[in-house]
Amino acid sequence: MPRTPVPARTAPAKRGFEATDIALIAVFAALIAVLAIIPPLFAIGAVPFALQMIAVMAAPMILGSLRGGAAVGLYLVVGLLGLPVFAGQTSGPGVLLGASGGFLLGYFFGAFVAGALATAVLRSRPRRSVLPILLYLVALVDMVVIYAFGVAGMMINAGMSLRVAVAANGLFMAVDLVKAVLVVIIAVAVFTAFPRLMPAPRRGLRAAAGD
Repeated sequence: MPRTPVPARTAPAKRGFEATDIALIAVFAALIAVLAIIPPLFAIGAVPFALQMIAVMAAPMILGSLRGGAAVGLYLVVGLLGLPVFAGQTSGPGVLLGASGGFLLGYFFGAFVAGALATAVLRSRPRRSVLPILLYLVALVDMVVIYAFGVAGMMINAGMSLRVAVAANGLFMAVDLVKAVLVVIIAVAVFTAFPRLMPAPRRGLRAAAGD
């Protein structure tokens, strides 16, 4: 009588964050905080070239949606609890009611959106020549979410009209487009040096690679 085949064991589903995940979340949260309190390196016209946005966009691009969102969330919680890690070394819940409070919320929600997109891009294993372009588009989506919340916060908290709020951010948007290029360069370098940080490829691609 033939034996019933025993199904192959599958790896247990990953639940929660592992020690490495927690360490990465803490490192990126600390990086965002440090770059937030460092004075701008220089100014382009009247717009200071601050570094925080680089870390904010890099976190979800490198860590993905959940870990990237957790890193930004940890940074926000630390600042809201009183540590002066927001821009200008400010802190506390009152910052959310200021003219720039919407940007902090944008950081958080943008991380989840951009992280999900970055993971989808990386799972598809695009050609090396195409990867930077796709990641730059991910950074642009992150910027759109951040500035949407930021402009809304300026309209609500500072009583600005949509036109005035958008105009006030025009030069900052232009500078952040340059920062997005730096974020992509950093992300590609990190994935090259630490390929294990890349998410697993899609099942179809994995099967094709094994053929």
